[in-house]
Amino acid sequence: MSSKQDLSHYIPRRLDSAGKFLFWDLDVAALGLLGVLIGIGTGFTLLGVCIGIGLAFAYSRLKAGKHPGMAAHLLYWWTGLPVPRELPGSHLRELNG
Repeated sequence: MSSKQDLSHYIPRRLDSAGKFLFWDLDVAALGLLGVLIGIGTGFTLLGVCIGIGLAFAYSRLKAGKHPGMAAHLLYWWTGLPVPRELPGSHLRELNG
């Protein structure tokens, strides 16, 4: 019998797990890749790799131990996007209830 396990039938234990890119979280990998792509676009590839790794490392340290949806919260806080559909605007001052 082989010592390796056949994982072709593997079913994830939790379906609501966060997305992964290799062994990084998807949002951390996106920041690292963004730095690399900007570096390639500007002609400073090594600097882009260093900045991408630094951004990814800093963001992973920032989000450690926090809510899984922290990226969406920060995006809404800084840009106001995406606009929530369920909540009324903050300028409405009506008491419902």
